[in-house]
Amino acid sequence: MLRDRRLIVEFKVTHPCDDVKIARIRAMNVGAIEIDLSAYRDRALDELADDILYNAPRIWLHNPHEPAARDRVSERARQRAEDRQKSIDEHHRNYRHRLPAPKGGSGECEAILRQDGLDALINLPVDGSGCFSVPLAEWQGAIVLGLLESKSQPFRTRTAVAALVRRNWIDPHFRSVSEDIAKALKEAGLPFASPAKSVESYLRQLEQLGFVHSAPSEIWKASGPLRQRIREADELRARPAKRLAELRGIVSEQLVGLPDEETRDFSFEAWILADLSGRVQSVADAIHGSDPEWTALCHQLSNIRTRIRFSPRADLELLGLPCEGELARALQRKRLEAEDREREKREKEKADAEARVVRLSKLAAADLGEGYEIWLRTGDAALNGQSPLESAQSETGLRDALHALGRKADQLRIEEQARERRHKAVRELEALARNRYIDPARADLWMRSSRPELGGQSPANFAIDDATRDKCATYLPGKKSRY
Repeated sequence: MLRDRRLIVEFKVTHPCDDVKIARIRAMNVGAIEIDLSAYRDRALDELADDILYNAPRIWLHNPHEPAARDRVSERARQRAEDRQKSIDEHHRNYRHRLPAPKGGSGECEAILRQDGLDALINLPVDGSGCFSVPLAEWQGAIVLGLLESKSQPFRTRTAVAALVRRNWIDPHFRSVSEDIAKALKEAGLPFASPAKSVESYLRQLEQLGFVHSAPSEIWKASGPLRQRIREADELRARPAKRLAELRGIVSEQLVGLPDEETRDFSFEAWILADLSGRVQSVADAIHGSDPEWTALCHQLSNIRTRIRFSPRADLELLGLPCEGELARALQRKRLEAEDREREKREKEKADAEARVVRLSKLAAADLGEGYEIWLRTGDAALNGQSPLESAQSETGLRDALHALGRKADQLRIEEQARERRHKAVRELEALARNRYIDPARADLWMRSSRPELGGQSPANFAIDDATRDKCATYLPGKKSRY
């Protein structure tokens, strides 16, 4: 008997209880167990009490309460499944997924991050965004701010979730969603995740973007690039005042040395609010502009006086500074300097032309000798009909005139050489004729007489070189002759 209930105990030593006996026990509907003593058969019976009661393996041969227990277990399982499905359906009805907002919102945390230029860290899509009662950018902004503020304590995923709970930003319907329910909603096609998983997913995205690092024990730390972005944001907030001071220094430097009557009415405060000519923004607007635009403006302002001094022009952009008088004086100086340069240019051109004429005249006198002055004043087709003196008025014309002089000198040299060859040929032919004729008068007559063989010319005219001299010599007598 066990607690007023009958219990049959069978012992397995060499063989288990057979099927016939088990069937008889079941027919009696009496509880029965089988204790396995096969491992103890070498031990004395009085040593087995504790093992029989506590240690030896045992199995149920028949449990009359098992069907009822199975029914109760089945009923509890059915009830749990029904409750689970009700919970899934209720969460499905209550869930409203939030997508990234197409434009900025009005949340405090979101505004802080956007003001610091950290827009890329928020408004990121995550599953489970409908578990929160505020927009994506707002609760994500709160997490980033909490991460940046956690200096002494480690920042964990549960730290972020707890902060959102304290703000009442997690919908009460979803504060304690089990992983089983969350998985079922996900499998049903809903973009769902529990608040903790949603926060973790968001932090993982920040890690992929390089803004945070994960560490063991669910600890998250801001990355170097994010810290750098924060420093840049601090600088961005301080930038307007810094730029204003920089601009005041630039303007003061540009006004140094200007007459008092030209700067007396200038107001820096009014100037920065006025629209700049040629620009749609005022200086005050540019103070909040991008670095390239600001750098360009400062560069342009810093160089106004320099440009007035070295490159003045009537349409020079003064950007509202009282430099009109300075520009007018610079333009006057520029005109006077231009006139001086033009006068000096003309004088130099005249002197250069005179020097070229002198040079050409000296070279012509040296190369041409007598008559060079006539050549200098005579038009030449190679010089476009100009005389060498006229051509030498320009540098290129002088070059052409020198080429013409060279050609003229070569021509005279060739003519002189031809004359010398002719004189030599005539002298030698005359000496040969006197050698062949006894009477010198007869030899002179032969030299002056025309001959058909020479085209009707006389030997004295035909002989111009050695070849023509030799041809004429063939018509002389072969030996001394009187006739």
